[in-house]
Amino acid sequence: MRILVLCSDTGVRIGDCKGAALHLLAITSAFATLGHETEVVGVAANPSGPLEPWDVPQHLVPHPGRAQGRVRELRKRVVVEQVAARGLDAAARLRPHLVYERLSLFGTAGLRVATASGARHVIEINALLTREEASWRGLHDPEQAQAAEGRVLAGADLRVTVSDEVAAEVLPFSGGGPLIVVPNGVDVDLFRDRPDRAGARAELGLPASARLLCFTGSLRPWHGLDTAIEAMAALPNDVHLVVAGDGPVRAELDVRAHDLGLDGRVHWLGQVTHRRIPQVLAACDVALAPYPALQEFSFSPLKLYEYLAAGIPVVASAIGQIPQALDGGRWGSLATPGDPRALAAGIAGVLRDPGAAAARAELARANALAEHGWTNRAQQVLTAVSHLPAGARHAMAH
Repeated sequence: MRILVLCSDTGVRIGDCKGAALHLLAITSAFATLGHETEVVGVAANPSGPLEPWDVPQHLVPHPGRAQGRVRELRKRVVVEQVAARGLDAAARLRPHLVYERLSLFGTAGLRVATASGARHVIEINALLTREEASWRGLHDPEQAQAAEGRVLAGADLRVTVSDEVAAEVLPFSGGGPLIVVPNGVDVDLFRDRPDRAGARAELGLPASARLLCFTGSLRPWHGLDTAIEAMAALPNDVHLVVAGDGPVRAELDVRAHDLGLDGRVHWLGQVTHRRIPQVLAACDVALAPYPALQEFSFSPLKLYEYLAAGIPVVASAIGQIPQALDGGRWGSLATPGDPRALAAGIAGVLRDPGAAAARAELARANALAEHGWTNRAQQVLTAVSHLPAGARHAMAH
C-alpha cells in the first residue's frame, strides 16, 4: 500500500520528543517497517530543541509560534489549510491508497485529501479535542471546532481510538461506521537491549546508592507528578525521584518539592530524547504513572508500555485503561488516583521486596515485547482497513 500520514495539530510536531509526537512517529515508522510506502505531512518541530529522527519522507509546514486565546485558534486553522495544501500536493504524486490522520482541532485536512485522491481515510482519535481544549485551555470558537470534528468523525472510513473510554465518546459521532480500539505500543527494537544500571546512573549524574523512582513524560497538570512529589515526603530519605521531561508546571513542582524539604532528592533531567529513555529507566528502581482522579480519563499512556518493556517495576494509578494494561495488577502495582499516601504505599511495597518486584517486571517485559510492539498495532489498523466494504472514495482510487 501507499500511505500518507497527516497531522495538522500544532502541538504534535514532526521530530519533537513529546509523547504525542513519538506516537505519530511510531505508527508511521511501523507502516514503513511492514513494507508500505509511507510519507508524512505535518508541522515542523522547533530545530533548537532535541529532535527525533524520521526515516520516512516528510512534507512540513512551519510552526506558527505560540499564542493564546482567539489568536491561537486562528493560527491552528491557518495550519490546517497549509497542511491540506501540502497533503494535496503529496497525494497527487504519491497517489495513496490510505490517508491516516491524527485528529486535530479544526482538522479537516486529511478528510479533504482522502476525498480528493480517492483514498481510504482513517482517523486516529486520542481524545475528543473540542472537549479537551474547552476543559484545559478554553475554546473561543466552539461551534466551528465541533462542526469540523463531527464532520471528520462521521466521514472517515475507519475510526481508530486509543482506549475503550475514547471509543465510547466517539461512538455517537461515528454515524454507525467502523470503529476499533488500538492502544499505544512500544518500540520493541529500542527496548530490546538493556543498558547497564551503574553505567546509566553515572552517565546521567544520578546517585549510585539511592533507590530511584522515575517519571517520564510532559509535565502537565493531568499527568499527576504533583502526587508523586507529595508521596516522596512519606518515603525514606534514600528514595529519590528522577524526572525525564519538561512542561508548563515544572516551576511549581520544583517549588513544591522545596517546600516539602525534598531538596537533593528530586533530579530534573529536562527533555530527554526518546533514544535515551531506556537508559533513564535502566538507572531506576520503580517507574511511576501517578495520574490524578480525572473525571474523564481516556488516555492510553505511552510511558506505561515503555516502563513494562524496560523491565522496571511499575506503580500506576488505577484509572481508565491502566488496570487493563497491567492485567489487574499482574504486571504492576495499582494505587488510588491522586492519593499521595496510596502511591507511597504502593512504592514502599515494591521497595520492600525488590526480588519479587523484579521477577514480576521480567514477566511483564516479556509480555510487552511480544504483544505490544508498534508493528502489531499498525497491523491491527491495516487488517481493519482490509475488511472495509468498498465505498465511493475507494471506487475512485486508481
